Formats: sequence, structure tokens, C-alpha cells
Amino acid sequence: MKGFKKLALVTAIAALPMSGFAMQALDDAAMSNVTGQDGLVVSINTGTLSMGINIHDKDGFAGHLDAGAIVIENMVVNTQGGDITLTIDAGHDIAGAGPAILNVAVSIPTGTTISTGDLSVAKSNGIVAGGFTDQSGVIMDSMDIVLGATTLNIQLGGEDQVVAGVGGGTVSQMIALNTSIAGGVVINNMALNDANSGGTIGATSITLVDTGGTDLTVVAGVNVTANGLEIGLGQIGDATNGVSVKIVDQYLGVNGTAPAIGDIEIVGLNLNGTTITVAGH
Repeated sequence: MKGFKKLALVTAIAALPMSGFAMQALDDAAMSNVTGQDGLVVSINTGTLSMGINIHDKDGFAGHLDAGAIVIENMVVNTQGGDITLTIDAGHDIAGAGPAILNVAVSIPTGTTISTGDLSVAKSNGIVAGGFTDQSGVIMDSMDIVLGATTLNIQLGGEDQVVAGVGGGTVSQMIALNTSIAGGVVINNMALNDANSGGTIGATSITLVDTGGTDLTVVAGVNVTANGLEIGLGQIGDATNGVSVKIVDQYLGVNGTAPAIGDIEIVGLNLNGTTITVAGH
């Protein structure tokens, strides 16, 4: 009798019209109908994100063996132009061979601004609060890098994306860029300071665009290999004529005192096919 009562109670609870609490297993096709697409979309709007970065060189260099630090203060990333969007999917080779892949498509909104922060050097005291002393003056002032709408694609696991002009077009890349940045890349208020002598190499703005165009084409691949971080430049700028660099108000000396020597334009800088490797030593 007790067993019958328990069974009746469980049956009654299961039959309650509590649709707000109902749970049902959904297969992938059902989830597709619910969300509008498979996978996951993450939208990030940081507004204004600020940080400081200290890079500690623990062994110095010849004749200067005390550990030093590269100090970046007040770096700011501003995404007021919209959301950074990550579209995330996981899949497997269509032929059923090879490892699975995590694919992350990244979309950066137009008007995203990166303020690099002031750069200086100091004696390193390691990774502790206030981890440096004997800090130099600022050797590079914070400059603003303004991006147009930009897209890139990241693959982890069994990468199978290749980039034209990188690795012979046959080597898979962890990060692939094949995008046209509207309005190019603009760098405002570049200033490299001679901290000892007080002068500056600077410019009001630097713009990178396709030679003969107004946008900047970027076709590039990024891999982490046994040799370090490798950045392959399949195409930067026009496929034939490369990139043009437009420097406005180039000056040498003290800004506001030394007169500008004028505007400078570098036309047809062709870096297509170049590989940049970044590694420790």
C-alpha cells in the first residue's frame, strides 16, 4: 500500500501543468530551431577597459645584469563603437578523418580605439606589488590606434584553415585574418622620446592604407611554433603595390617648439610574403 501511494504521488507530480518548470532533452537540430543557429555567440562590450602591464626581463643583458622591466602604464581599450562578437562552433572533418576543431570567429567594431599607454623602463623587483624601482622617464608616449571594422578567425585543435601567401598556402594557421579595415589603421600622437636629451621623434597622425585606396587589406596568419610566435604577412595593402604610410606633421625635437618638417608619404611599401618571428632569448 505504501508503495502504491508513493507511485501515485510521483505520477501526480509528473503530471502537474507546470510548463514554466518543464525540462526536455533537445537534440542539435532542436537547439538550432530555438537559437536560430548552432554554436554559441558571445558579445562583449567593455566600454572602457584600462590596465597596466609590466614585462620583467629577469637576466638583463651584457654589462647590465640586474633584472629590468618594461613598464606600460594606463593602457586603455575603448569599444564604444559596438560589441566585440565571438561566434564559437565546434566541428569535425567532413570526411570523418583528423581531429576535431574549435572555431572562433571574432568581429571587432569600427571605431575601436587602443591607447597604448606610456612606455618606460625600470629596475625589476619581480612580480610583487610595486614591482619596479629606478624608473626612467617616458620613452614612448601613449598613442591612439583607431581601427575600422575588423574580422579574424581562430582555430584550436585540428586547425585546417590556410592563408594565401603564408606557408605556401598549405600550412594551417591558428589565427587567420582576411579582412579589409574600413578607413585603414590610424595612429594618433606618436612620440618616441630621447629621455636623456629631451627631444622627440613624433607625428600628429600616421595612417596605413592600401596604395591608391582608402581602406587597408590584411591577409595574414599567426601560428605558435617550436621557434616562437610566427606572423605571416600574406598581403598587407594592395596585392601588387603594398601599403602607403601617410605621416602628418612629422617633427624632430620638442613638440610645440620644434617646427614640423612637413608631411611624409611612403608609397608602395610591399611587405607581402614577410614572416615575423617573436621569441625569447
